[in-house]
Amino acid sequence: MKKLVSAALMLLLVLQLGAQPKEVQNLLKNYEKTKQQTENPKRADKAVTWIRYAQALTKAYVHPTQNLWAGLSSLEARVILKDQRALSTEYKTVQGEEYEVVSYEDKDLYYNTEGKLTFWVITKPVIEDVDLLDEAFKAYKKAAELDTKGSSKSDIQEGLTTIANNHINDAMASYTLGNFSVASQKFEESFYAASHPALNTVDTTIVYYAGLTALMDRNHERAVRFFTQCLEMDYESSGDTYANLAESYKQMGNIDKSKELLSLGFTKYPDSQSILVALINIYLESNDDPNKVLEFIHRAQDNEPNNPSLYYAEGNVLKGLGKLDEALAMYEKSTQIDPGFFFGFFQMGQTYYDRAVDIQTAASDELDDNKYLKLVEELDETLESAIAPFEKSFELIEDAEIKTVVIEYLKNIYFRLRTKSPEYEAAYEKYNNMVE
Repeated sequence: MKKLVSAALMLLLVLQLGAQPKEVQNLLKNYEKTKQQTENPKRADKAVTWIRYAQALTKAYVHPTQNLWAGLSSLEARVILKDQRALSTEYKTVQGEEYEVVSYEDKDLYYNTEGKLTFWVITKPVIEDVDLLDEAFKAYKKAAELDTKGSSKSDIQEGLTTIANNHINDAMASYTLGNFSVASQKFEESFYAASHPALNTVDTTIVYYAGLTALMDRNHERAVRFFTQCLEMDYESSGDTYANLAESYKQMGNIDKSKELLSLGFTKYPDSQSILVALINIYLESNDDPNKVLEFIHRAQDNEPNNPSLYYAEGNVLKGLGKLDEALAMYEKSTQIDPGFFFGFFQMGQTYYDRAVDIQTAASDELDDNKYLKLVEELDETLESAIAPFEKSFELIEDAEIKTVVIEYLKNIYFRLRTKSPEYEAAYEKYNNMVE
């Protein structure tokens, strides 16, 4: 039976070889030959047998893109691939970046706008239905177990380095394409290959990237595992590891753990903007001590004095405390820093509008005519103050749903003021028509 199976495998191999270029035929022959040697009891106990098998696997893996490297010009690539015919060329936008994608029978090459090779994707491996790098890694691990005297150490180390580097290349390609799940897996596999005791190259940056891409993939439990591992290895990335680990716990609903990590990170990296912003957001979202939030915001403003969002955030806290004048000053400052900052203008208009609603409520409860008239006058003045920021919001906003909200505010304001001037009357008609 064993002879029949072997004969069938050899027949399949012969059929495959007949349809392949000579170089690929040699790779397939070498793969089949070295694989059979690992199954031979007389050879399977030798490290060199597993090393040759691993080398056959990695050579097959890199064959479609051998001699290519990132940064290669399209002309240089065509020279290197002179014996291969490009099947098609198209332009793709990948995560906001433009690429020229040149497709061959076994790979797609991605060139940036400067005509430089950025990354590639192997679409047809030499040996299909086999995870070549994973099998090669297993083979090198077996070789390391058998190499008790260390005579094959350099070959094993070279092989593991090749595997780790190819995983990184694949991870970066997947990341660029937006496939964060695969990217995270490839980063992890690269780390395992490089950190194997036979090579013992521990790259904590790769662990961090595995966590970061897992976070981008919204696989928060996986992200927690890698970011925690980073902290255990003292890789804190100037506080970013704490911020990302806290974000992972936050997305899992563990707010207390998130705050604990951010507070710890803040004590170690008080100038880390990623930690400060995360602290501000989590305290705002959980309605905790506003004075603590203001402390974080002020520290962040010291680090980034030209960030309008930080003054906008302070305005929101102050507004929540009922300090409307101070809040308005912060919203105005955010728009002075960035005249195109929609949120600052919108919140300024909404704050004036909310104040007008409070004045209107007070006026409706006022029995003294003189005080009532004074409140009505104050009401109109406050609504007039809301016009300019809302008009600017209307000018800046592109989102149709939010634009509708701004239109509704302006319609209501101009309706209240329409009898004061023909301009107000016309403005009311304008926005009322938009609503209708």
